[in-house]
Parts: sequence; C-alpha cells; structure tokens
Amino acid sequence: MNTAKTIAVSGTDKAAGTIPWGCWVWLELPWQFQERFLGFTYVDSEAGLSAKGGPASSAATVELPSFTVRLPGKFPFSILTAEEVSARGLPVAPSWLTHFGPQPDPDAPWRKDPQLQGLFHASYPNDLQVMVHDGDPQRTQRRPEMIWVRVLRAEPGPVRLVSTSSDQDSPVPVDVPLGAWVYVARLLNAPHQLREVRQGEEIRFITGPGLSHPLHVTAQYLQERANWRITPCDKCGWSEAFDPPSVMARFRFPDMPPDSEVKTFSSFCSLCGGAQLLAHEDVN
Repeated sequence: MNTAKTIAVSGTDKAAGTIPWGCWVWLELPWQFQERFLGFTYVDSEAGLSAKGGPASSAATVELPSFTVRLPGKFPFSILTAEEVSARGLPVAPSWLTHFGPQPDPDAPWRKDPQLQGLFHASYPNDLQVMVHDGDPQRTQRRPEMIWVRVLRAEPGPVRLVSTSSDQDSPVPVDVPLGAWVYVARLLNAPHQLREVRQGEEIRFITGPGLSHPLHVTAQYLQERANWRITPCDKCGWSEAFDPPSVMARFRFPDMPPDSEVKTFSSFCSLCGGAQLLAHEDVN
C-alpha cells in the first residue's frame, strides 16, 4: 500500500461532531485541492483514529489512497449516505483495512454502558482511564492511581447489591442490583507506586452509578462481592470497596479467632473517610 502523505490538520472551523470509524466520510480540509477529501475512517492501533483517502475525483482514492488524515480534527465532515456510497460504487470496507487488524466493535457492551459515556479517548475508542489500586490504602499504604487502559473484552459479572433507602422519608434499606458486565483491559501505562499491577498486564474493572471512576477489581473481590451488600458512603456515595470483604474484616478485627466470620461491619470510605456498612447476604 502506497500512502504518499499523512496530514495532521487542525483548522479553525468547528467540526460537525464526533467522527465515527468504519464509514466513508467527506472532509473539508485546508489542503492544496479545491475539492473535498473522500476517505474511509478506521482505527490504527498506534496512531489512533484516522481516515485514508484523497481528492473525491481521484479514481485511486478507494483502494490506493494517497493521503492519511489523523483524527479527530477541527474541520467539518459528513458521513456518506447509503445512496452516496452506492452511487459511487464504494465497498462496505476497502481491502487495505485488513492491514490494520480487527477494528473496534461498535456494538461492544462498553459502548452501551451509561457510566462510560464520554470517558473514551477521542482518537483511541477503546482507551480510557481506570482507578487502579493495590487494595485498601489504609492497609497497603499505597494510594490508587488513574491509569490508561485499553478495553479488550467484556465478561458477565456477579450481581452486586447496594443497599439504599427506598426514599428520603423511609430508613428501610432497599437492595439495588448493579452491574451486568466486568470489563477486561490491558494497562497502557506503568504505575508510579503500585506494586501489584504492571504495564501490559490485564486487569478487570467495573462501573456503577455509585462510582466516581471505573474501578479495578480482583478475582477474589468479584467472587466475594456477590455475597455482600454495601451501603454507600454517607459522604461521597462510593458504593464499592478496594479489598474483598473478608480481607477488610480481617484487617479491621485482627484479634478475632481464625475460624470466625464477621457478617456485618462498618468501614471508613477509602476515598473520603466517610462511613460505609457492609453486610453479608445472610444478614437480614
């Protein structure tokens, strides 16, 4: 494939919106031609969102694109309609797209998660920041970090129960089930002071209305979380924890007998120091 020129433009005109990948687009570029740029958008794993194409009148634009535009850029664009694609005899996807590997799935579960809307990088649609940690900072003496990750896949997750009041006038707790998915991602950056995770490793994270950021979780946490209810922090509303409940209980009650099990306990919120209440599902 002969790509003669790469354009990284930043015009003064406001773009018409977010440019999607996997479609044919018109771009109004500040370039040497008097006509529009016709190109196909795709995701380059290294360079990010891009479009390959050329002048609309060039017959070679489709399969032998002469220009690459790095996106997003601040210039107007429009997506070709089905009628325009058909009229110009354009393929659903050009053959050169295979050189760039599998493209992000527009129907992946993380695209539809309301808690993740607006968090993905503009040029890398599978990349976002996740709160990664080594466990409860009170136990590990290491604070969590916001680290860029690339989402790889989604797995069915356990039901996580959060206990809230049914309304402002009633103290009766109501169990609200959270989460249908656990997301698997690869760490793109090296942590500054964390010891349990490393750049390039896979981690899992969850989302929820009580979380200020997507939260890294361990396999043990997920296994235990299905059996515990958490009353969100009375200050910040945080509805999860960094450690599995059994680890939290042992840390808070170090003198309890080895064969004993704590069924309910309170904890200081790891984020703000407020109060959370954890109760095993056996506790009514």
